[in-house]
Amino acid sequence: MLKQAIPNIFVKDFQAALTYYAEQLGFQPLFVYGEPPFYAHVTRDEAVLAIRHVTKPVLDHSAGEALLSAFIEVSDADALHASIQAVGAHIWQQPRDEPWAMRSVIVSDLDANLISFASPLVR
Repeated sequence: MLKQAIPNIFVKDFQAALTYYAEQLGFQPLFVYGEPPFYAHVTRDEAVLAIRHVTKPVLDHSAGEALLSAFIEVSDADALHASIQAVGAHIWQQPRDEPWAMRSVIVSDLDANLISFASPLVR
């Protein structure tokens, strides 16, 4: 039985990323590993992301637009957008209705990782 997927988010400045995910996106560390720290799991409600320090970019952003690092289903994309925008999150895509019956907002972190938060459209 599959239980949970935990996307890995690769970052150049681990401490800055951990701060951004906490202060702008509302995630809290479950654990931080390493001396000095280089890996952590962060959580918000039922969502978990892994933050991992790397010295070189692992995504070729020139390979295409809107390469998502993670997709997280939320109960209300508009409410999430309002709360994270109010604390200075980098909004890459404003909330919009998608053809796959979801309303999504996409944020960018300090390393240009794109995280999509989406809620089902009520029809």
